[in-house]
Amino acid sequence: MSVLSPEAGVLVSIVVNVVAFVTLSCLAAARGLLPPILPVSIVLFVAGGLAGTLVGRNLSYLALNRLGAGRTVTIRLSNALFSLMIAYALLHELPRAMQLVGLVAVTAGLWISLRPAAAVPSSPTRAVDVGGVFVALGSAAAFALGDTARRAGLHLTPAPVLGAAIGATGALAAHLTWSIFNRSARWPATAALWRFDVLGSAVLNTAAILLLYTGLQHSPVAIVSVLYNLQVLVVLAAGPLILRGQEHVTPWLLVGALLALIGTGLILLG
Repeated sequence: MSVLSPEAGVLVSIVVNVVAFVTLSCLAAARGLLPPILPVSIVLFVAGGLAGTLVGRNLSYLALNRLGAGRTVTIRLSNALFSLMIAYALLHELPRAMQLVGLVAVTAGLWISLRPAAAVPSSPTRAVDVGGVFVALGSAAAFALGDTARRAGLHLTPAPVLGAAIGATGALAAHLTWSIFNRSARWPATAALWRFDVLGSAVLNTAAILLLYTGLQHSPVAIVSVLYNLQVLVVLAAGPLILRGQEHVTPWLLVGALLALIGTGLILLG
């Protein structure tokens, strides 16, 4: 199986986003289901796409190369805190008391889930890449800023599929511009494109983004951000089934999952 570069994977994902969202928007427009769109909404949706889909995702890949998956995902959980602060500063949006407790519980549960089963004494201690930490924090902040911009746009134009189409199109234009100047990403060969891990992940990512926009239309940014982070539990739980012998279910995963589920309940009931 040929190795696909991260840049090419991002390109495939964004193209699938654009095709799906634009098609759905055209169908909705033909049936008269879309509201009028304001110019400021377009700016906010594009800003959301650039900050989240483009900047956040690429900084995340860069952090993965410098820190590894475990540290990157753990640090990226801070996007819940960034979402809380940015949404409060820009939208004056603050969840209720029980929901705040739920936010803390879910984030703590996800952090616990990522802990290794046991430390290996013989393994060498690697110094923390401070620059990589700041890159991961930048990724978390970019995702939070993007979600806040999307919610602001949805306040003015309550059409998730249209917002997603505009944001993805802006992200694709910026990604192609960057790739042309840096010659960093090429469309994968036909055989690689039709691989399940490439096309399948792009389709699932498209569904996730549409659900994210729908959630942002109805709920505060911080709550949607934390609930969106529950995808980590899906990865940790599905890993041992899909990657047999490479991933394992640890006691920390079970404890963290239980705590995250309790926090989710507090958020939904708060």
